[in-house]
Amino acid sequence: MKRGERLLRSRFFVLGVSAVPILLTLFYMGFIAHRHLQQRGKVPVDSHPLPEAEILIRHFHYSRTVDGKTKWFVDADRASLGKDESRAKIWDLKARIRVRRDLRLVVTGEKGVIDQVRHRFYVEEVTRPVSARFSNGLTVISSHLNYADRQDEIRTDGHVIILGPNMIIQGQGLQSVPRNQRFRIDRNVRAVFAN
Repeated sequence: MKRGERLLRSRFFVLGVSAVPILLTLFYMGFIAHRHLQQRGKVPVDSHPLPEAEILIRHFHYSRTVDGKTKWFVDADRASLGKDESRAKIWDLKARIRVRRDLRLVVTGEKGVIDQVRHRFYVEEVTRPVSARFSNGLTVISSHLNYADRQDEIRTDGHVIILGPNMIIQGQGLQSVPRNQRFRIDRNVRAVFAN
């Protein structure tokens, strides 16, 4: 055997050559660990501002209480709240309003907003119209409705239909005081009454 062949068959040479990738890997990992320890605690500067924090809530429940009694509450499939915001965006909702002791109102819709400061909520149509059903049988249907707690008022500037026992009234725009069962349609009013 020649000297070159003996060297290639030598155990030390084979171990030395096979140890080179392992040593290079260990050296590289040490370099990365050293860099990580030097940069720890430094916050990278980014030119794009971060979005505000947002909380997503499943099975959301919000209630409005006045003088120890629940005046209205909203249940929604999900809701989102931004950081330091007083408005909650809600989806697939049902709002129940105690209008009087003997009268309740249930508003259903696919999308809406609750304003916690002004004590009001807004509901709008996505694929199904918004409906507001009174416990006495009246139903208001529209593409969107606003309910203001302080004024005890329902408003919309969209097309509206009021259904009741033996009547259908429709038109454009609505102002309503649910407590008094008073409804004012602004324009293009058509009504059908039956016996």
